[in-house]
Amino acid sequence: MIDRSAISPVLVVEDSPEDYEVLKRAFKKAEILLPLVHCKDGVDAMNYLKCEGVYQGDQNCIRPSFVLMDLNMPGVDGCSVIQQIKNDPALSTIPLIVFTTSRSEKDVEETYRAGANSFMPKPVDMDGYVKVAQILKSYWFEYAILP
Repeated sequence: MIDRSAISPVLVVEDSPEDYEVLKRAFKKAEILLPLVHCKDGVDAMNYLKCEGVYQGDQNCIRPSFVLMDLNMPGVDGCSVIQQIKNDPALSTIPLIVFTTSRSEKDVEETYRAGANSFMPKPVDMDGYVKVAQILKSYWFEYAILP
């Protein structure tokens, strides 16, 4: 039996429940067996990462393998969340992948300046989501060495 407490989840910061469900199914099809933690906005994500607010004392509040984050969310925008994560010494080494519908050159530049490790546009169909999940699995869990 696998000790689930030793498995680092993937933190998905996504305000669209539909996009989160598609991503969850794509991860399953790509055989990514890590748990997904879903935060609906940047404030919720920062609370999770710092184990504050509703996550204070939560035994399931585990440092994620990486953060997969939408850019355009209500409240705090994605670039602000990236900066908060990358400016916090306790969080700065967590890989952060922006996963968004935007293909704007301005958004790409701003997110990399803020400290994002990668910028990936969201696909338009399930096959595309599965392909993205397979790429994430291959790179982040088979080739990259994570902290």
